[in-house]
Amino acid sequence: MVEIIYHLSNVKLTTCVLLGLFSSLHLCSGKFGTPITDDVSKLSVLKQNIPSDYEIPVGYIPREVAGTCWVVLNIYPLERSLEKLASMFGDMSSNRDDVNVFVTMLKSLRLTFDHEELETAMQVFQCHYREKSLLSGLYFDYIQDLLRAATQGTLSFSCKPQPCLNHPQTAGTPFICVWQFYSDGCLEAAKEKN
Repeated sequence: MVEIIYHLSNVKLTTCVLLGLFSSLHLCSGKFGTPITDDVSKLSVLKQNIPSDYEIPVGYIPREVAGTCWVVLNIYPLERSLEKLASMFGDMSSNRDDVNVFVTMLKSLRLTFDHEELETAMQVFQCHYREKSLLSGLYFDYIQDLLRAATQGTLSFSCKPQPCLNHPQTAGTPFICVWQFYSDGCLEAAKEKN
């Protein structure tokens, strides 16, 4: 009897893992992987559910500075920002689920990039990253703009940074942390650097 229960639990686990993989594959298509799903409409739901005066922090590089690398350079900081936002909601919250849909979209897109190329690009542009808190409406518009640019194929690593201005880095700047997914060591290193 114990063996049957063990076997059934393995079947359920395998089924869940396979469904997760197939869902992730559905999110990506094209050369770089395009995060096109029907879930993009959840942005308007989130915009309505989160108070309009609520400010959400996000790291970013302005479009005019990043040029053709704008999408590539901003995916990881936006993913991190969304993960932080999702963690503010309870486990049973539909807002948390909706935010996690976008985390998954961005992560799926990011994982289609060459790891070394992305890390190098983020290091080269490191001094251009900014930390800003956006009102919730502007924040979700920013997500929509980034996803729209990603679906239009405006993904490139062939860009050159402008000269760095002398301004302070902010804690949490995504230097060298691209693949560490929020590790405390990465955040501590960023704080020490300031």
